[in-house]
Amino acid sequence: MSELEARIAQLEAELAALRTAQVQQKMEAETITHAQQTVVQGDQHIHAAPLDPAVAQAETALRTYLRRSVNECNALPLGQIDRNDSPEVRPLMLAQLYIGLNTTEQVQDPERAARPDRSATRPLSVLEALSRQERPRTILLGVPGSGKSTFVSHLALCLAQAELNPTDDVATLPGWTLGQRLPIRVILRDLAAFAPLEESPRGTVRIFEQFLATLLADAGCAAALPLLTDALKEGSALLLLDGFDEVVGDSILKRVAEMIRDLDRSYQSPILVTCRVLDYNEEQQRQLAGFATLTLAELDDGQIEQFVGDWYRELAASGRRPAAQAALDAQELRDALASRDELRDLARTPLLLTVMALVHAFRGTLPDARALLYYECIDLLLLRWRQPRGELDLLERFNLPQFRSSDLLVLMAELGFMAHTQAERSNAAPHQPADLDETQVMAILAAGFEPFDVSRRYELAHMMLNALTFGNGLLLKRGDKLYTFAHRTFQEFLAGYHLKRQRDYRKLCLERAGQIHWHESLSLMVSFQVLQDQELEKPLVLAEALLARSPLEQVLGGECLNLISSERAKGYDPELLKLPNGLWPRTRTMLLDLLTKGVAPEVPVALRARAGRALGHLCYGSLASLSRPATAIELPIPDPRLPLALLGLPGQQDAAWLQALETYWRPLAPGPFWYGDDDDTPLVSMPFTEGGKIARFPITNADYARFVAAGGYQQPQWWREVGWRFLQPGGHPYDDQDVMITEPRYWHNSRYTNPLQPVVGVSWYEAAAYCRWLSACGHQQGWLPQHAILRLPTWVEWQRAARGQDQRRYPWGNTEPTPEHANYDQTGLGLPNPVGCFAAGAAACGAEEMAGNVLEWTASAHAEPTAGQDRKDFTPSEDVILSGSAFWWGAEQLCCGSRVRLDPNGGNDDRSFRVFWSPRS
Repeated sequence: MSELEARIAQLEAELAALRTAQVQQKMEAETITHAQQTVVQGDQHIHAAPLDPAVAQAETALRTYLRRSVNECNALPLGQIDRNDSPEVRPLMLAQLYIGLNTTEQVQDPERAARPDRSATRPLSVLEALSRQERPRTILLGVPGSGKSTFVSHLALCLAQAELNPTDDVATLPGWTLGQRLPIRVILRDLAAFAPLEESPRGTVRIFEQFLATLLADAGCAAALPLLTDALKEGSALLLLDGFDEVVGDSILKRVAEMIRDLDRSYQSPILVTCRVLDYNEEQQRQLAGFATLTLAELDDGQIEQFVGDWYRELAASGRRPAAQAALDAQELRDALASRDELRDLARTPLLLTVMALVHAFRGTLPDARALLYYECIDLLLLRWRQPRGELDLLERFNLPQFRSSDLLVLMAELGFMAHTQAERSNAAPHQPADLDETQVMAILAAGFEPFDVSRRYELAHMMLNALTFGNGLLLKRGDKLYTFAHRTFQEFLAGYHLKRQRDYRKLCLERAGQIHWHESLSLMVSFQVLQDQELEKPLVLAEALLARSPLEQVLGGECLNLISSERAKGYDPELLKLPNGLWPRTRTMLLDLLTKGVAPEVPVALRARAGRALGHLCYGSLASLSRPATAIELPIPDPRLPLALLGLPGQQDAAWLQALETYWRPLAPGPFWYGDDDDTPLVSMPFTEGGKIARFPITNADYARFVAAGGYQQPQWWREVGWRFLQPGGHPYDDQDVMITEPRYWHNSRYTNPLQPVVGVSWYEAAAYCRWLSACGHQQGWLPQHAILRLPTWVEWQRAARGQDQRRYPWGNTEPTPEHANYDQTGLGLPNPVGCFAAGAAACGAEEMAGNVLEWTASAHAEPTAGQDRKDFTPSEDVILSGSAFWWGAEQLCCGSRVRLDPNGGNDDRSFRVFWSPRS
């Protein structure tokens, strides 16, 4: 060894020793907190007094609490399920797989502010939305599996890690501007089961702090309580209350809601509550005064792409896949999602995307429906439960040849049914949380071994319960003698699976159909019956029985028919689809009445919108099928309100079609009217000389599908030069597309693809091209006079239709807006509604939804709002007027004069259009 090499080796050894000394010093600093400290300053040695023992104990306890939070939040409960997993392989980590979630609200994109398109927007992230509130008090809403709890866990994880390591910041939380906060995460289901709360006449902050003290004591860090409560009071913490929807039963829900309101009054720190959308909308006690609501958006294509890549990278990083194989698997899953519309729709929910990734990784195939995906995932979890690492299969250990894997699923289904039954929100039922105690679990498991004597039954049940406890299976141990399912959706699937096996199946289903709480279980049950069991008779009988009951149950019945599908029904019994008395046309009439005539409280707007979605699929099937050439389409039972959805189809030849077309157009008589922006300036009288007709509704997906099916995007005659250039690869300056545009932007996003929803994601150029195609159809088919054309309305024509000829502020009059009038932020739908939900908000001319729901393109330039002539084209740099307001806007923007200025390229999820019948060509 040369002298230089020896010197390098010596330096490396000294560096290693130094690192070891630093680690030891850090460990001593963390564990010997009360020793006298010596601080060296130059040549002086200053002996500092030891820390106050109580303070040191509290700080140590706080670090224990934070470390426990990190461990609990970072571990993925579905991570270790590969039957070939090695004991040396580390768990999958949330920090490596988490996707930043967005809300349904759109905001201006600052990166595009300097560009001509001032309309360019993007989704507002949850972190940004929480950060921008002056006094953050928020309820985060989402559908099952939308990522509410995962968001809470990730936020708590990042904040806890930053607390433990002061040199870190919260850079892992993009958009977060509230700074470092002490995270305090509480599962509200646990809080609801806290005995002092159940025994108290009301919920208070004092009981909450008792509950927090109990949690800390159980975790071995009781001394941290003063630091946590002080932080809450001073405003330096973040209180995360997860799962408000899992607090069920009127009395306990009332006390928990009282407690949250008391926390709001007592603490300065931000408070975030999570809840399911449906539970929030249906139960007034969950609607906390002073708490803003945010709704989680579905995952977009970029987020899905990110997760798939991160998922397989984490499989490789954790030792589960060679890197090269992981890359191939990731591409295979991407290809599957790209080629199958139904999978891409399912993947927009975080839970279902995770399920698909699990099934794809460990089974190699992807089922094509939610019920089958849940079944596959549950089967996967049961396999992992049965065969822990290094041990015999659970069923082999039982030594019971007659006990099969299907028997294990039956036992789990009974547990799921019991757990779901205990979560019922019936006024007559005593409150119990959705957890199962050990006695209940043991009783059901033991009953599965009925041929044996009692002693042997419970011995086998105990073996199974031990497997549950240590095997990370479907049913997880959450505390001392307390069990719960890995996710509520699995509980719902299993509850439905149990119901379908019962002799009195129909009776049991009807007993539960009046409760929203059971609708997901019943829907999954019907889907599984149809797709897996190939059973049609029982679902058809159940659906027909539901249609004879309450509006809520009628809507569920319509949804069940859609799960069965008109194609299967026709093959089973063609009479089901025949007019006028077949089950399908009777259901259409019933749903149409609920949608257009229903009123709160019996038929609230959320239920009307749900009826509209069921009606859309019942009438038209899927948007993918509607987009095929006309010869390939056979509609079940079309909606009589939408004649344009039948262009080129056999239904157009029906005698009632022309009558439907006549009622679709709302005439506007010539004469003066009042015009203005409804701001501080008075309205002015303006002439309206030529008259015309405006469409009753915005153009729906079912209407627009005829243009897509007719090859409208491939035929230059419907497009002017600028619009045709817009379609070409690279023609849109903001999407960076490398292929030609052939359909609207959200044509495959399930949030926006119901046939009865307004078409969204269309630019001005697409709206104008549709109008030209529609005019040509009318002239060729003879229902549009040659001297008339169909086009976008001017801003003056649109406002004349909305305001009528008086000085009303809103299309319906001067009554202040309510959720019965329009779809806006307080309505709570969070997306465009199926047309016809708001009969109370109709304009005097009969046009509907001219306030709220979607913005509508006009043929007027912002620079010339009152110009008499409609503009035939716009350059990308010109601003166009969009009239009306959007589903996420506030009540103050529902006035007749509401408008925005945007460039013609934009096509976001709140932009649509309606058509104007002009007497001049």
